[in-house]
Amino acid sequence: MKVMSKVSVILGLLLVLVGLVGAIWGGWIAYRQFLALDALRSAPADKPVLQLLVAALGLLLGGFLTGLGVGRPRKIVETPPAPPAA
Repeated sequence: MKVMSKVSVILGLLLVLVGLVGAIWGGWIAYRQFLALDALRSAPADKPVLQLLVAALGLLLGGFLTGLGVGRPRKIVETPPAPPAA
C-alpha cells in the first residue's frame, strides 16, 4: 500500500498544481475585464468560467488525493520479544 500512497500524493500534488494554474489563468482573464471596464474601454468578452471550474476541480481532487495519501494509516509491525539469553 505504500506505492499507492505515494502515487496518490504525487497525483494529488499534480492536480493541485493544475488547479493553481487554472485559477491564475481565470483570475487574469477576470482582471483584464475589470481593467477594461474601469477604463471605459471595450475588451474581448472572455468569460473565465471554464478556467475557474478546472481550477476548482483540480484543487478539490488534488487536495483529496493528497490528504488520502498522506493520511493513510500506517501498518505497525510488531517484533516478537527476543528469547532470554541463557
